[in-house]
Amino acid sequence: MLTQSASGNVSFTYDAGYRDRDDATPLSLAMPLSATTHRKRIVLPWLQGLLPDNDEALRAIGRRFGVSPANPLALLEYIGADAAGAVQILPPGELASDALAEQSARPVTDEEVALMLDQVVTEYTDGVAVGNGAGRFTIAGAQPKIALFRMPDGRWAVPGGSQPTTHILKPVVGAFRRIDVVEQLTLRAAAHLGCQVATAQLGRIGDWDVLISERYDRQWTDGRWHRLHQEDMCQALSVAPSKKYQQRDGGPGVASIARLIGSLPLVADREATGAAFFRAFVFNVVAGCADAHAKNYSLMLRGRSVELAPLYDLLTYAGYWDGSASISSAMSVEGEYALDRISVAGLVRTGSRFGVRPNDASAIVHEIRSGAVDAFEAARASMADFTLDPDAVAVMDAALAGVRRLPLVRVR
Repeated sequence: MLTQSASGNVSFTYDAGYRDRDDATPLSLAMPLSATTHRKRIVLPWLQGLLPDNDEALRAIGRRFGVSPANPLALLEYIGADAAGAVQILPPGELASDALAEQSARPVTDEEVALMLDQVVTEYTDGVAVGNGAGRFTIAGAQPKIALFRMPDGRWAVPGGSQPTTHILKPVVGAFRRIDVVEQLTLRAAAHLGCQVATAQLGRIGDWDVLISERYDRQWTDGRWHRLHQEDMCQALSVAPSKKYQQRDGGPGVASIARLIGSLPLVADREATGAAFFRAFVFNVVAGCADAHAKNYSLMLRGRSVELAPLYDLLTYAGYWDGSASISSAMSVEGEYALDRISVAGLVRTGSRFGVRPNDASAIVHEIRSGAVDAFEAARASMADFTLDPDAVAVMDAALAGVRRLPLVRVR
């Protein structure tokens, strides 16, 4: 149960019966089941991590429901019915959707979805509450997005009853040209290099180019949709989203994340999650994914078991780089952020923080450095459907050319 005092202090208390279950999953690694109640220092940043990391979006939500945009629990009471992981934040007396047998959804046309995208972009840009919103969902992150349910026939729907959202739709906005194409390219390149990544596809809805991602924290089993629990690294470390960048904000780096992974309950999880994170981290550094901060890594929690979630929001900046200044890593390698100052030896030594043996760490670094160009070329080949789109072709060509110039990429 979440509670908030008159002075604004939030706390979370586990149900006693739930805590006693052998298969109980903690709400967060920062809120272990060994303690019944957790206080504001831990709970507040965790709640903030469920909300958009965008002040204008928070203002728009606050205006829509007449609550303070600075009060996460007040906001989530209205939009927390569908959040990241297995979490639903509901007013007292309202049953959690997964506890209901009924499943219903309201189908929407592409024109209606396009209008929802128009509205969410306005909210993230101007802080203006437009319309009634696309549903009772909340999605973390700085970029505008909506969450919808995809019906078996492929139509979009606003979920109701026991259905969670199943897909996240992110429209292309901002200064970076066709960022959807580059993100899809980067996701597929990472998969070619052994990283587990979220499944995504490119789409066009109304006037919007959209990256459509399947939610990895949703699963269809036993004839119904289930929520799978997850949290991002900032939530697990009790760090507010405003502190997500290591260099700019003093946020989490590899040392903090390594300590967290090293403290996981099961030894096997420490080893597997450490190795998976190290591979993902090396890919992000080598490929020039400059926005790979702590909120862009997540953990899946199930009982006492923990594993690295599929990677998401992967984006090489190589195609937007003119070479005049260095690309910086979101997390430092032995104190260095600039890619042209990060050493191969430093990357290899980072593996030891995650329990990766030196020879294995060296092999992973070599594999990713030597295989980066081939991986991006293979990713481009897998996106052949978009070769008739001049914009898509141009940004893919620019990304491939940029990857070949990156300081840590080994061109054969």
